Amino acid sequence: MHIVNKSFVGDECVFEMAMCVDCREEMNEQLSEKSRVAMFDFMHDHAEMDTRERELGTESETDAYLANCITCGADAGSLKNFSLGGMFAGDDLIKGPFPMLMCGACEEKLGETISDETRDVWDRFIGEHFPGPPSEVRLPTHKPVLI
Repeated sequence: MHIVNKSFVGDECVFEMAMCVDCREEMNEQLSEKSRVAMFDFMHDHAEMDTRERELGTESETDAYLANCITCGADAGSLKNFSLGGMFAGDDLIKGPFPMLMCGACEEKLGETISDETRDVWDRFIGEHFPGPPSEVRLPTHKPVLI
């Protein structure tokens, strides 16, 4: 099982990564307790996960899961910046909490809740695993959002 995260600016994917569930757990253990609680609280306060799962179930078309921002409800078609997250078993998308879309504005709000320690962990992870883009390309720093 693995998680895939893609960040978009307009129609262009500017960042893409896949992480196995074991590595995801290892990464989460490195995040500060304050950040883990803050991210959980943000999602709890802004995303109606139970309602979403009840309405969409596991049989809805993938587009239905990605039609709106998971936290503010903004229409996906109107967004300039957003990220997608999905969980997979091999090539099969697992539906439930994932897949999900979060708009750039909500990612920024979520990013404001994380500690400097967590920012450092995330930036170090990005630097170690995604080196080398030209300096004018902006990688999504400071936001372990959909992982």
